[in-house]
Amino acid sequence: MGQRRYKRLGGSSFFGELVFERAVPQDHFLRQMDALVDWHAFTVLLIGLYRGAGEVGRPPYEPGVILKMLVLSYLYDLSERQTEVFVNDSLSAKCFLELAVDESGPDHSTLTAFKRRIIAGSGN
Repeated sequence: MGQRRYKRLGGSSFFGELVFERAVPQDHFLRQMDALVDWHAFTVLLIGLYRGAGEVGRPPYEPGVILKMLVLSYLYDLSERQTEVFVNDSLSAKCFLELAVDESGPDHSTLTAFKRRIIAGSGN
């Protein structure tokens, strides 16, 4: 078996964490939720929904990141398209997803495909 790998997010920004530290308060709801939930545990559970389990082919987005986007979609009552726009426009959402300030998040079709994988994997 190969080693699991994911698309690298947030690693190559000129701004680093400085903008998030200054613009997103430490007591912001999304920062608190991120600290409370072990998103990596969801990645381990959900990676099996990907063909090749993240070991072959192009590196996928980490399932925990996509799940975070679906949580944002639910919390803010957004469609997948609206969630894509929200993530790309909101510093607090980018901080929550661990994206760089100047980095785009996964697109709406990625969210839709991931949601379908979850539904198909649950047996419903």
